[in-house]
Amino acid sequence: MIDLIRKIAPYYRPYRNATLLGLAFVLLANVFKVFSPWVLRMSVNQIESGVQASQLWQLAGMILAVAIGSGFFTLLMRKKIISVSRHIEYDMRQKLFEHLLSLDPAFYDRSRIGDLMTRSTMDIEQVRMVLGPALMYSVNTIFGFLFAMVLMFTISVPLTLIVLVIGPVVAVMVFFLGRMVHKASTESQAAFSNLSALVQENLSGIRIVKAFLQQNDQKKRFGDQSQDLLDKKMKLVLFQGAFMPLIMLLFGVAVAAIMLVGGWYIIEGTLRVGDYVAFTGYLMILTWPMVSIGWVVGLIQRGRASLDRIHELLDHSSSLVDPDDDHTPPWQANASIRFDNVTFTYPKAETPALRNIGFELEPGNLLGIVGRVGSGKSTIASLISRLYDTSDGAVRVDGVDIRNWRKDDLRKRIAIVPQDPLLFSTSIRDNIRLGGDYTDADVDRAVEISRLVQDLDDFPNGLDTEVGERGITLSGGQKQRVAIARAVIRDSELLIFDDALSAVDASTEEMILNNLNTYIEGRTAIIITHRTSSVKAADEIIVLDDGTIAERGKHNDLIKQGGVYADLFQRQKMASELEAA
Repeated sequence: MIDLIRKIAPYYRPYRNATLLGLAFVLLANVFKVFSPWVLRMSVNQIESGVQASQLWQLAGMILAVAIGSGFFTLLMRKKIISVSRHIEYDMRQKLFEHLLSLDPAFYDRSRIGDLMTRSTMDIEQVRMVLGPALMYSVNTIFGFLFAMVLMFTISVPLTLIVLVIGPVVAVMVFFLGRMVHKASTESQAAFSNLSALVQENLSGIRIVKAFLQQNDQKKRFGDQSQDLLDKKMKLVLFQGAFMPLIMLLFGVAVAAIMLVGGWYIIEGTLRVGDYVAFTGYLMILTWPMVSIGWVVGLIQRGRASLDRIHELLDHSSSLVDPDDDHTPPWQANASIRFDNVTFTYPKAETPALRNIGFELEPGNLLGIVGRVGSGKSTIASLISRLYDTSDGAVRVDGVDIRNWRKDDLRKRIAIVPQDPLLFSTSIRDNIRLGGDYTDADVDRAVEISRLVQDLDDFPNGLDTEVGERGITLSGGQKQRVAIARAVIRDSELLIFDDALSAVDASTEEMILNNLNTYIEGRTAIIITHRTSSVKAADEIIVLDDGTIAERGKHNDLIKQGGVYADLFQRQKMASELEAA
């Protein structure tokens, strides 16, 4: 519990005054609530002794005033504390999302998106229940119990001692069942994360599931995961459900004992009827605190498990660290890129993706990188934009190791078209702008360079057409051309095209390449591709094979060498001729 308090206390700091005010309302609500049986006691005793009609109106007015005061402060209590918990929930969600954005791709290589989504939504809601309702009802229970016990002692010490006998029994029961609830909560939330990850995986890959007739297999997997979640939830329900019957049983024993002892005192004349009524009223006030103990403990244990899962994420830090000082090396109009004996191995991979790669791209030149699938082409693009750090060697921009650049300063000068472009669920125009302050003329120019202009008539609303989740309504070639337009509109100093034309037809590719050759003239650019036709105009071509540089040179020189590049060129030329025939 101390560990939980230590973890949640910082979240209250910005709302300290509001929280204290809410707790003050809890105090006032309990003052009015416990005063109600006391007024009832006075009324019954006065009625028993004989009372005037005018006094009955006064007593009724007092009871009504107490009820109004209790209701008013209860409303303020709920409004203030629950509002604070909602604001903290917002802060936590923003903090967690911002932290997730700061983590490097290597973290996501070993994480499941469904699990991260569960932690960002369901787990935060569970923590909010601790920060709001659990806090409110815990403090409400403490104040209600203390106030009621003081007044119950005032009425009858023996009857109050009967109630206190239940306390240690309840404490022991809460301790042991609380531990069981915490363990069951952790297991059920982990099972829910597994189920969420499976659903997200299937919905994202629904085309593959259907194309390979995997519906029945995935249905079985879902059924197994769902059954596992059900089993763990039922275990949790069993432990949580045990609280209420046990507490009600103990409460029933207390009521029976109080009725016998209290009735005996009334018969002997040592206890008045009004005292007995008030004592029973205070016992009723204690009923909800006793009953709520189980519910609050369940909230706290689930929230504790969720907070541990959230802090597990927050404790992860990016391995891509910015330099200690804010100094950023000056960026030239056209930067040079140099790989110094770079070796890189992906997390959890057994063999390097790149081995001893060395080359230099002069300012304003175009470099072509060619190779078969899996040869390491895209890894070079990832290292230049510092999505990963090298395992050995260094990548240098203008002679400066990119680890001495702030990541934001480096990346804002690079425009990259990834191999598998991601489009957001908004319009084509917004995907091209991607938050940048660009004019319609800038967008039109980018659309022309990417040759997306030739498809505009096919879109229902032109550039304002919604593309759907991940650009699902567009073809592969259209998505690539939107990504090209998104890159060229930035007017960056360094351009990287990573297999950016793999999904377009040959004639469209030729038009785009002609436009790109004009656009990148005088800029430093890299074209990564498996098509030799895309790099004919490059100042130098590097041929990768199994993570190493197999050949390098200009297009015509590589053809004459008759090596890997020439073989790749002849195969593609033959395939193109057969396609044309």
